[in-house]
Amino acid sequence: MTAGRRAWAASAAAGWSLLTVRAPAAQTTGTFDIGMSTVRYDGFLASGAASVTPGVRWERPNGTLTARGTYLRFESGHRSLQGSVAGSFFMPAAHRWRGEFSAGAGASRYVDFASFWHAVGEARLHFMESERGAWVSGTAGRASYGSAPRTVLAAGAGAWLRLPELTLRVSANLSHVGDTSYTDVESSARTAWGQVTLDATLGARVWSRGGGRGMYGETSAALSLGERIAIVLSGGRYPTDPISGSIAARYLTVAIRIQTVSPRHTMSRGSMAPRGSGADGTDAPTAARLEVQVDRSRPVRLVVHVADASRVEVAGDFTDWQPLALNRTGGDLWEVVLPITSGVHRIDIRIDGAAWMVPAGTTRAPDDYGGDVGIFVVP
Repeated sequence: MTAGRRAWAASAAAGWSLLTVRAPAAQTTGTFDIGMSTVRYDGFLASGAASVTPGVRWERPNGTLTARGTYLRFESGHRSLQGSVAGSFFMPAAHRWRGEFSAGAGASRYVDFASFWHAVGEARLHFMESERGAWVSGTAGRASYGSAPRTVLAAGAGAWLRLPELTLRVSANLSHVGDTSYTDVESSARTAWGQVTLDATLGARVWSRGGGRGMYGETSAALSLGERIAIVLSGGRYPTDPISGSIAARYLTVAIRIQTVSPRHTMSRGSMAPRGSGADGTDAPTAARLEVQVDRSRPVRLVVHVADASRVEVAGDFTDWQPLALNRTGGDLWEVVLPITSGVHRIDIRIDGAAWMVPAGTTRAPDDYGGDVGIFVVP
């Protein structure tokens, strides 16, 4: 329901993906949400609404492209339409630094009331380590918020921290839209337990000239019912956003999400099997340990230490999530040499055809579809 609410956040969505879990190569994900909402815009009475929200996300290791729309039909018979598209491109990493350029555009129309549009571009500089990082950003563009087009200028900074079961982020943004200015300070968290994924945001508009003030927060919980279907419960309060043209409101939404994903996630559902149980119901072999050997003048060498194995395979964003067999180099060592780019990468390992697993030596993290992956960094 709030798909078009924040232009700068939409254009930076790929940056959040980069900082938490690295995007797989050439993957396309589609979602279609059908739900019921209750909405109370500031200054208006609460109203029920039916919502339809289609979305698509195309990902590659060096960039993403997303498109999303929302149709709301209120119990009064009034309707609203929102749509946005955003893309990000990541520069090659230089040591622990990486640049990101993104652009986003969108429009919204509240039938019989008003219409808005925006187009913005953003540049970010990321500092990344395997478990933490930070960024600074600048945004510029144009937006229509109930009047003639106005100039958008914004600056922001933030940091993130990945714990074993939780990813945290804090940020501060100063925005100017024409003669309206405001400063938001936010914190957000993401975690997953089994088939449930939780996201939460808590923020405050600490200073404002024409944009309102106060606390706000949103949370959502997604319960996966299988490969393609989930139930999503979300709610909270969001502030007025002069960039995308949304009015501050409280809301509660229950929706069914239908999802389509590339073959990689069908494959990786094997990793959802209980540890110690193979894909065919037999006992899984001893867990593997990954070692990443980097020489700046040569490709990256991945070495897997595993006992009593006859076949070891890896799959990751650097293989387009296709299984790749490793070569045995003696004893308990298996390896492969690949031209892996600098940055944060994802990997799963399969031993003797059993379930896909997260290797020791990496950081376990939930992916966006209920599974787990291992995270490693190539400097």
